[in-house]
Amino acid sequence: MNKIFIHIALFLLVASSLKATNLILHVQDKSSNKAIGNASVQYFVSGNASSKIANSEGVLILSNIHFPLRISCTALGYEAIKVSIAEKDVKQQANDFLFEIKMEKSAVLMHDVVVTAQNTPVLATQSVYKVNTISAAQIGQRGAVSLNDVLNYEMNNFVSNDNILGSSLSIGGIGGQNVKILLNGIPVTGRENGNIDLGQINMNNVKRIETIQGPMSVIYGSNALGGVINVITNQSNKKLTGTLKSYFESIGRYNLSGNISVSKKRHSLQTSLTRNFFQGWTPKATEDRFQLWKPKTQYIADLQYTFSFKQGKLNYYGSHLNEKITNKGSAIVNPYEGYAFDEYYRTQRNIQSLGAEVSLNEFEKLNLLQSYSSYYRTKNRFKKNLVTLEESETKSAGDQDTTIFNNLNLRGTLVSNRIKNTDVLGGYEYTYEVGKSFKLADEIQKMSELGLFLSALYHYKKINVQPSFRYIYNSRYASAFSPALHTKFDITSRTQMRASYARGFRTPTMKELYLQFIDQNHTIIGNPELKPEIGDHFELGLDHQQKLDRSTLSLSFNATHNKIKNLISLAVISTHGQLRKYNNIAQYSNWMLNTQAKWKNKHIALSAGIGYIYVEKSTIIPQHEIFELTNTVSYTFEQYKAGINFNYKYNSKQPVITVDNQFLYTNPLHIANISLQKGFIKQALQCQLGVKNLFNIQNTTLNGAVTNSGTPHSSSTGMQLFPARSVFNLFN
Repeated sequence: MNKIFIHIALFLLVASSLKATNLILHVQDKSSNKAIGNASVQYFVSGNASSKIANSEGVLILSNIHFPLRISCTALGYEAIKVSIAEKDVKQQANDFLFEIKMEKSAVLMHDVVVTAQNTPVLATQSVYKVNTISAAQIGQRGAVSLNDVLNYEMNNFVSNDNILGSSLSIGGIGGQNVKILLNGIPVTGRENGNIDLGQINMNNVKRIETIQGPMSVIYGSNALGGVINVITNQSNKKLTGTLKSYFESIGRYNLSGNISVSKKRHSLQTSLTRNFFQGWTPKATEDRFQLWKPKTQYIADLQYTFSFKQGKLNYYGSHLNEKITNKGSAIVNPYEGYAFDEYYRTQRNIQSLGAEVSLNEFEKLNLLQSYSSYYRTKNRFKKNLVTLEESETKSAGDQDTTIFNNLNLRGTLVSNRIKNTDVLGGYEYTYEVGKSFKLADEIQKMSELGLFLSALYHYKKINVQPSFRYIYNSRYASAFSPALHTKFDITSRTQMRASYARGFRTPTMKELYLQFIDQNHTIIGNPELKPEIGDHFELGLDHQQKLDRSTLSLSFNATHNKIKNLISLAVISTHGQLRKYNNIAQYSNWMLNTQAKWKNKHIALSAGIGYIYVEKSTIIPQHEIFELTNTVSYTFEQYKAGINFNYKYNSKQPVITVDNQFLYTNPLHIANISLQKGFIKQALQCQLGVKNLFNIQNTTLNGAVTNSGTPHSSSTGMQLFPARSVFNLFN
């Protein structure tokens, strides 16, 4: 009798094991049956939740599943769907089962898929980080040509302009030297005065921009103490597509760009070419050859190739920038000659990268990204004979200069979900940089840094906890340790609360360490004894999304606190302000409160935000407050295939530290633009007509607060912000 029971038990065990099988899912558009790539599927096996991402063809394999199976599927631009699959619902193919998931397009998009700092692509609402996304549609609505045009209207961002060094960014009062700019995950090199020129990041062929405020040093290393901005270009999976864009602006901007992409089976190739030309602008109507806003010409080329295979894909990305800025001096005429001093600034930036995404098995995924970047900038000053037009080089200190930076970046990550309810990410990042310039001590300097990082995302029901750390070894500063802890709690399916702590760091740049810049008016020297900047960041946020009939509403509230030790600043050494040296002389501390509301239906998209920043008094910075408002409105006239867009931002004031180390404030600033879009020839041709700098804000008075020595400053000076109000049109 016992043997009979044993045989029955073995039979039932074998029978149940046969029910554990592989299920191949095909995620498709319900109306067109086209594959939906990168869809996210969550499923339950033995009561435990697991998730996977479909490939570019909308296919994913679930291993060792049991029927009935409950799954939920989400994809960008589609309504989320939940399905219970029984064995009778599937088709059998060899030893596997097939099932098709049909998804309906969403009339109102509530969620964005994000990749920056993620183990795998996830919905923004699922990320433990507070990730802000700016879509291609939003970029177009702002009439944005370059990255500075986009970030001008983002919360906590202040974009300043220099006619030679370009546009720079501060986030919540933290300077651009602490903000890491990525292009498809590749660090952008070539900082002038500590900042990447945002005007050199072209918006042609950009799919979206993802930003994270606060230290991301654990994942992205140095220069990410203030945050990360990742510009992601478009990848087409259509057989053959091409676009041509022209942009004209009344102040003298004439741009032309084109994209071509080809896709066949496993191969995808895309190229983009852009020419941006600005003839220069000055507010006075005069014959003077000098222009306040300098003429600029840019040539930008991108090439991207992707090879897809069963286990993943290989990717090549290359980018080239060639820029020339012309600074013509005023004419000097006397009875004997007529001449002027002209300056030319030429910049070349090249990026070459190879990437690989490989699924090693059903649990592990390997990502590799290797890049080599070169930055080459020259300054040449000439005395030009205005009669013969001959030019001769001037011989004063600083008149002729060449700066070269070469950067090698090797990065690899391994993602594993082998442990129950836990996604583990481990990785390395190695950076080697060589700088060459007459302004650097010994004319050549080298620096390398190795980072090893590890994070574990534990998710149990409604709770997500992600501790992480990074170990850094820098060739100049030995070793360091950077920890972080991010948590997310799903109060409901539509309400998330996030709380996080992160420690960031920034190693001094080569210029801050070894600069030796001397001209007729300035002497600026580096300091090899500088200490790295260390920042602590605390954040608490609440997000809510609500579907209202045929519209959606999203609300967010964020409170953050930043504290930076060893802040690097130029210290005035001489009484006349001519001799300055980089020093660790300050501690920076601020508090930020932000609230934002977005409402959208089929025709209208509204967004409004309020921000408040309180900066505590420190060694060189007085206590001050910043208040800002943002507002965007878009309305679509569906029957006319047209739309109207309005963007507005108000800043109560912005702090500015001048070259002679005085702390000043701008006047309150109002910026806005408005545009009208219209589609023609079955939407194949898009035309946009608009006005930028609607309130004609060209400059602002800098009002004295106190000098860094603590004495009152009663005089005021000016700061250039924008050229005059202008009309633009864009054809695409």
